[in-house]
Amino acid sequence: MTHKVIKVKDNDVVGSANDFLSHLLSSGKIQALLVPQNTPSKKVAFPVLISDPKKLHADIVAPILPVSTAAIVSKMTKVQPPSKPLGVVMRSCQIRALIELVKLNQASLMNIVIIGVDCPGTFPINTYTEFPEKKTPTQFLLEVWTKKSDEAEKYFRSACQVCKDPVPTNADIVLGFYGADIEKEIFVEAHSEVGKNILQELSLEDEKEGKNREKAVKEIRNEKNKKRTVFLKEKEGIKGIDKVSEFFDKCVNCHNCRQACPICYCKECLFDSSVFDAEAYKFLRRAEIKGLFKMPNDALLFQLGRMNHMILSCVECGLCEQACPNTIPLMEVFIPAAENAQKEFDYHPGKDTSEKIPMIVYREDEFLEVGEK
Repeated sequence: MTHKVIKVKDNDVVGSANDFLSHLLSSGKIQALLVPQNTPSKKVAFPVLISDPKKLHADIVAPILPVSTAAIVSKMTKVQPPSKPLGVVMRSCQIRALIELVKLNQASLMNIVIIGVDCPGTFPINTYTEFPEKKTPTQFLLEVWTKKSDEAEKYFRSACQVCKDPVPTNADIVLGFYGADIEKEIFVEAHSEVGKNILQELSLEDEKEGKNREKAVKEIRNEKNKKRTVFLKEKEGIKGIDKVSEFFDKCVNCHNCRQACPICYCKECLFDSSVFDAEAYKFLRRAEIKGLFKMPNDALLFQLGRMNHMILSCVECGLCEQACPNTIPLMEVFIPAAENAQKEFDYHPGKDTSEKIPMIVYREDEFLEVGEK
């Protein structure tokens, strides 16, 4: 692994990171960057594809995840990967999602240079656009990070509060804030040969104290694990058809959650098909049998069906919850369900490109206690 640092000029973390990204583009090592950048209104940051260094005004710190970066890379690479290297700035959950999409043959890593960024968490879109503090969300987050304070916790999305791992894995290059004195420097690490080759061409100083980074990463992972354990304990009571039905009571069957999910990639979804269309008398007969039933119908079936479809590959990014118009706290069900399902199969989504998704692997010795021995 190669350890370097970006020197922060005039306490401008975002500007210094942009200088680094601009040099990447100018070096010719990559042909374009997919990176979060503020819209003209400055109210929200979206991924933009940039090839001209002069138009680069990115904000890699912006605590917002409006859409899945992994899904965007899927859209760009599934039909044909780029002919020249493309740099993609991603948070850890989106890197994990991209690895899962590659396994599902929905994306390619050919000529994709993953630039992972340490992620303290992200705010819901409306919180970001209408931020109540007298500063921008990025300024607020950097101040909190510098003070090592938990002031930002109250604004973070629920998925971010119990994130599996906010430190990027499977990245070619990592821009690290944990363990760094961000008023002075940002850590830069190469985790692959591609990353090493790129960093060799750039004039960056060597990192002197690698142990600071290592210690900080260990501490943040331990802290997240403790919060996650408490969260799972608190939510273990949402079981059984009555509790689950009550939980999804506000679902209007809009399918926004499916659209936002990076793992729900099917172009033809059963729940958008004519399977659930029927003649009026069938609906009436069902009402006569049951006395009544909720409309729109089969909302619970949709939620359980989607969960069954993607739960082993769920990276818990929380985009489904963010997309819900009725603010159903989906992570309270999806995180425990993903934790249990993935533990049963000893599967870790997004961790290893060579680790096959359990549902496409046959093992004779699997779940012997529920079948014949």
